Amino acid sequence: DAGSWFSTEFRGEKIPTIEEIFRLLAAYPRVDVLVAVDIKQKDTRVERELVQLAQRYSVLDRLLFIGNTITDAGVRGRLYQTSPASHIAHVAHDKKELEDSLRDPQADWVYVRYLPTAEDVRRIHQEGKRVFIAGKTVSGQERENWKQARNMGIDGILTDYALELRSLLRK
Repeated sequence: DAGSWFSTEFRGEKIPTIEEIFRLLAAYPRVDVLVAVDIKQKDTRVERELVQLAQRYSVLDRLLFIGNTITDAGVRGRLYQTSPASHIAHVAHDKKELEDSLRDPQADWVYVRYLPTAEDVRRIHQEGKRVFIAGKTVSGQERENWKQARNMGIDGILTDYALELRSLLRK
């Protein structure tokens, strides 16, 4: 029961399998969405299996690998080795770690956990990478940080308040 905590209306709702998620994505090829795949498992086969399953459903280009990926070079390497087309994130908690993220040849996304400067965002884009922000700076209802992130050209915001964020961005 994955839904009753939210509302009795959703009692009995099951957690979908990753294959069900990929099948749903494949059913809507024109929906512009990027799904964060949060790898938690320590099994070294999981990266290859995820990429192969995504390729089977033709949704690899709509996935961004996070979780263990952001800090573990081995996970990033296995994803990249299975398919260099995989979207792979590397974390930057601060400006110092941003340098490591920029130098990582396997990561095409930088996952910032701080509110970067506009210059940081420009540098990330100049390196041919994209950037998204998550963590305490935006996961709550941090409307001013959301606006700053949008104005700086950050490519994505991962928050627990997606509907509120969408409403703000549409205004």
